[in-house]
Amino acid sequence: MATTMLVAATAVAGEPHWFPVQAPAAGVVRTVLEGEYPEPNRAYAMLVQSVAGLAAQAVNEHRGDELVWVSTTNRDLEDWYARILRRPGAPAARAEALDPWTLVDRFRKAGIVHGYVLYRADASKGEINEHRPGLDNSVNVATSLAGVLGGVLVEEALEPEARRRGLERLADARDRTLSWCFETYRDRFNRRLLVCQDPRKPNVRDLAIAQKCFTAYGPDSSVEAAMKWMEPLSGVIGWNGGDEFETTRLSTVHGQFQTATDWCMNLPVLMAGSSASPSPGVEPFDPSSIDWKDDRGAVSFVMTDGDNVQWYEGGFFGGPSYWSSPARGKIAFGWSCPFAHLAQLGPVLIDRAREQRGPNDSFLEWGGGYYYPDLFARDRPDRWGLLAEHARRTTQLMQRTGTRLIGFNVSDIDSPDAIRSYQAIAGASRGLAAILAFEYNPYEGGAGRVWWVRDADGVEIPVISTRYSIWEHYPAGRSGGTPAKVARLIRESDAAAAAAKEAPRLDWVIVHAWSYFRHAPGSDESAEEMPQDEGPSRGVRGYVPATWCAERLPESIRVIAPEELAWRIRMRHDPAATRKAIQAFRH
Repeated sequence: MATTMLVAATAVAGEPHWFPVQAPAAGVVRTVLEGEYPEPNRAYAMLVQSVAGLAAQAVNEHRGDELVWVSTTNRDLEDWYARILRRPGAPAARAEALDPWTLVDRFRKAGIVHGYVLYRADASKGEINEHRPGLDNSVNVATSLAGVLGGVLVEEALEPEARRRGLERLADARDRTLSWCFETYRDRFNRRLLVCQDPRKPNVRDLAIAQKCFTAYGPDSSVEAAMKWMEPLSGVIGWNGGDEFETTRLSTVHGQFQTATDWCMNLPVLMAGSSASPSPGVEPFDPSSIDWKDDRGAVSFVMTDGDNVQWYEGGFFGGPSYWSSPARGKIAFGWSCPFAHLAQLGPVLIDRAREQRGPNDSFLEWGGGYYYPDLFARDRPDRWGLLAEHARRTTQLMQRTGTRLIGFNVSDIDSPDAIRSYQAIAGASRGLAAILAFEYNPYEGGAGRVWWVRDADGVEIPVISTRYSIWEHYPAGRSGGTPAKVARLIRESDAAAAAAKEAPRLDWVIVHAWSYFRHAPGSDESAEEMPQDEGPSRGVRGYVPATWCAERLPESIRVIAPEELAWRIRMRHDPAATRKAIQAFRH
């Protein structure tokens, strides 16, 4: 196992949070289900999102005392709502479920809705989140203006009813550009949060309006202008679509981070009061529980996409592929997670993970947002100081949430800037067991190499690159593919170490969250491959394919928690220092 020693970076001061605060409310009202909205359905979804945003803004400014929960058929989201109402100091549920116009009338009478901003619905063709020709961004201009003018979002077809109800037109966004909007109102927008959202999605407009955010989408010059204008170390809510690497690189180089929240719902309600009463975290892994007499080779499995806040709000806990898999607990497994985000955006989601966690479930923080550390703040002065500050905030939140491992996606895993980013992150951190690093493409580009860095207390911790990836239809010649192929590669690597009289391998496997496979217990490794568009009806993804890989490993290779993997690598490297660190951990 190759190792390299690095020098530490210095931490800088600041507060361990990055999202704007949402104040708690005395009450909450909820809408009827979207299926009960009149036509055009999406226009009404935009309308209720804007009322929810103005209500949350009024609570923040002490002009109102009610939040709005936008009802959904998503059982997980409704579970979060029920949990919120059971928490100490919870808002009181008020009124029956309200239809869109009754909701508007309620908050107009309270002096919170001042009028409306008119927009034109985007009618261009193409997939959601695609940068497509003919994109109409007027709803994003309207969303930006709604927060600063106090108006609800009204699509052209709804304007006659808005006028009949006595609402005043505050602005017409239909022929206004994003650049005009940004340049005209930039002094009134929030510099700590940017919203990027496909014009066809109503989601997260409540948060955008509540926090008076500039809202944009696409390869528009205003998006980069806003990235430059924002205060560094700020989040990008939603998703700007297009190529994933380029979208994330754009925010990264300006010292911001993505949150994968474009399908999120009800964030103002979920985050209300989180700064004053954070949830307790999960119980951290205790390294004193490790059986050091067992020195067999070992491998850990870690799920991808833990930066994805909307996944944890919706699909992660529900359905059979991930947390609710009937097989969960069969093997030790690392669930990558956005707990540092959730501590601010939705602490009740951490509550559920803590309550339902089994002895084989591990959680590790996925970066404190989606960004590439080796490119972070490249276009800002003091880029390494900014990276260190974000790492310091993140690891302080990790202390609160109970996670001691952090994973990062880097653009070039062993470049000089990547090496320096590991130094900066470690030097700003305390209490980390290790850093897990993987390359954007290919994930297993680090080939299991380990670098050594010192944390803020001078303690050496490893930066461990992934060696294998379970991912459908992987290119030949690379260390990834079906569960059967990855199992063979692990067996061969262990056998090669034994033949060379080297210590048994200690590696981790990254498991692509979205790859479907079919169960094929024979020796044909390609038999597990399947067309991905057939996956929902015929395939399995997520947790279970990792168990298929584990079943193919011999007794000489154990499957262990990623935290145990980290501590075993540390013990091999420096037994005396590791024993001292374990003793300190227990106290």
